[in-house]
Amino acid sequence: EAAGSHAEKIGYGLTYAMETGFVWMLLYWKIKVLKRTSWRTEITVKTWVRNIEKVASWRNFEMYDEAQELVAIGTTKWAFIDTNTGRPAKITEEMGEAFGPIEKDIFDEETNGKLQESENMQKIYEYTSERRDIDVNHHVNNVIYLDLAYNAFPENAKLDFDNFEIYYKKQIKLGETVSVFYQNENNVHIVSVKSQDEKTLHAILKFY
Repeated sequence: EAAGSHAEKIGYGLTYAMETGFVWMLLYWKIKVLKRTSWRTEITVKTWVRNIEKVASWRNFEMYDEAQELVAIGTTKWAFIDTNTGRPAKITEEMGEAFGPIEKDIFDEETNGKLQESENMQKIYEYTSERRDIDVNHHVNNVIYLDLAYNAFPENAKLDFDNFEIYYKKQIKLGETVSVFYQNENNVHIVSVKSQDEKTLHAILKFY
């Protein structure tokens, strides 16, 4: 929501996408929770573009509570997509200047924006996407993948993770049936989402 609000404010958000057919598509999340907030805590979210690549960009986030204490941090990678062709589009110099990249990182370790499956992944269930799952880009909304992962966890699994990452490989469209896999290795939980025939990888999620 913060990313969309910022993009809209400088003229490259949802309105721009609807008028031109060029959209920002999320490729990767990395989130770290530093402190749990209580119900109805007012939070402040800060976001900035860290750098602009040829057809993609990295965006960082900080979340603060009412006492202005930092409670969560995150980084994301986005691709600039031409919806008419379904392919990445070049980010113009004008657009890059509008976003005004700030070279301020928040994680000590580097990431390439990708994840790998664990060995011996176990298939847990299948799911067919419904209309309620679809967003304005006509594919399954990014947040729905967290629901898919949640339903793959064992019932006795502790879900109080402070860190999670999501790598999106290929979008899921309305009516597609996917296979959801799970594996736990040394308290690192991996969930992968594949096509029904298991040949196409849609996403990998990592919780720890």
